[in-house]
Amino acid sequence: MLAILSAVDFKQYLETYGYIAILIGTFLEGETIVIVAGFLAQKGYFYPPYIALCAFTGSFISDQLMFCLGRYKGKAALNYFPRLKKNVRRASVLIRNYETALILGFRFIYGVRNVTPILLGAGKVSHLKFFTLNFIGGAIWAASFTAGGFYFGEIFSHIVEKYGVLGMVAFLLVIGGLTFFYLWRRKKRMAEKTQSRRVKKHSLPESSPEQED
Repeated sequence: MLAILSAVDFKQYLETYGYIAILIGTFLEGETIVIVAGFLAQKGYFYPPYIALCAFTGSFISDQLMFCLGRYKGKAALNYFPRLKKNVRRASVLIRNYETALILGFRFIYGVRNVTPILLGAGKVSHLKFFTLNFIGGAIWAASFTAGGFYFGEIFSHIVEKYGVLGMVAFLLVIGGLTFFYLWRRKKRMAEKTQSRRVKKHSLPESSPEQED
């Protein structure tokens, strides 16, 4: 097994199939694969502009398809993606209040990334408006996450070079801890908001026949 692995040119393998993987990965999901690719670019395995181009292409095509699905199927399109339904309320509020800004930046908002194009398609947003703003937003997203992964790799390499393995472990623990705390706080806030809405709903006074008269 080790002989087989040693015979594989890892860099050549990534150069041959890596960009295809980035395109498919961003078509299906999102930013994680772009950050990892940016990190590897810092090591010389990828060329950053190509990463951004593949990430933009995969993400842009995916969101255009989701928009068209919402346009021609309406909100019933969400039946194909049951896990997205829990974020419909939040995305709907954002669309109602910040439609243009949301089209530009929905990729950066955790939780509404995938459901927003469907809801926009099911609404009154024109194809041209979504296409134009989605193009701009996709380009910004691809470039920023590629750069983020690249500079994260640079910082990581500097820490390893200066502090060794212990520094690397400490760095990863700090990043992991901050990420866990952020997700925990966000989940807690969402639970508090849900509970607050339930309390308000049940505390509303019921109208009596005398009041209606």
